[in-house]
Amino acid sequence: MKIIKDYLDSLFLTVPVTAETQRAKEDLLAIMEDHYYELIEEGKSEHEAIGAVISEFGSIDEILAALELEREEIDEEEYLSAEQVTLDDAFDFWAATRKFALELSLGILLMFFSMASIFMVESYGVIYAMGILGFFVFAALGIGFIISGSMKYVREKRKLKDRSLVKEIYREAFFQLEDYDKSFRVGLVLGIGFCILAIPLTIIFSNMFYVGLMAGSLFFSTIGIGVFLIIYSSIIRHGFKKLTNGQYFVSNNHRPTRATRASYGNATPLIITLRKFYWPLVALFYFFWSTVTNAWEYSWIIFVIAGMVDSFIRESLKRSK
Repeated sequence: MKIIKDYLDSLFLTVPVTAETQRAKEDLLAIMEDHYYELIEEGKSEHEAIGAVISEFGSIDEILAALELEREEIDEEEYLSAEQVTLDDAFDFWAATRKFALELSLGILLMFFSMASIFMVESYGVIYAMGILGFFVFAALGIGFIISGSMKYVREKRKLKDRSLVKEIYREAFFQLEDYDKSFRVGLVLGIGFCILAIPLTIIFSNMFYVGLMAGSLFFSTIGIGVFLIIYSSIIRHGFKKLTNGQYFVSNNHRPTRATRASYGNATPLIITLRKFYWPLVALFYFFWSTVTNAWEYSWIIFVIAGMVDSFIRESLKRSK
């Protein structure tokens, strides 16, 4: 069961990776899965069985004590002093995530409608006027939704930034994530389907019905609907996934101090320094190299290589979990 495995992974975040702990983790996973299937055979529903399995297993300290293993030293005082994220906070965040997903994806859809309106400008009279009006109206509304939704979502994430996550949050987040997985798959498949459908629709309208303007508008409109579905479902799923990773809530890819320390330990100062200077130096090197060699057409590869180096450094410095 993936949800049980993910939950167990979250419990072992601060446990050093050794042959002994890995074996203990695998044994514990087997026990939890066996218990899950026993509950299913007793007539429990899938969610009831998962909830019972997770509830019956104690904290990581209790599990390690039973297995006679030790947990890696972390700053417990700092962890406990950090205001914990409550279930109410989590549900508020998920509600804000759904709203942001709708506003962002709707804004992007309107931008596609704006591009679709451009094709009507090539006509005359009323259609020309509708194309001009549609372009500016859809673009203005789209930008408004994107900016407004993004700003409100950033404020919601800031409320939880660097706050500690507790066992109940992990468990509820895993449940919500599993509940939403079916909807996510449907949204993803439909979204990809609309994007693919845009090509044959364009060919049909341009070649069979000889409506070139309509074909171009229809192409961007259909692509926009597909992108809307993909982005909307992906953002909501990411909101649930965000509360299943790590000991602290991370509002963006630049992890705050507590979350960084939990991941990198003594290498935290180096990681923080790397964040501040690495990419600005890469950008400066890109412009310097491109100017000196006049190799603008392929010098962008510098960013690809820099990304690979950055990932390698971060993984190398990450503390054993």
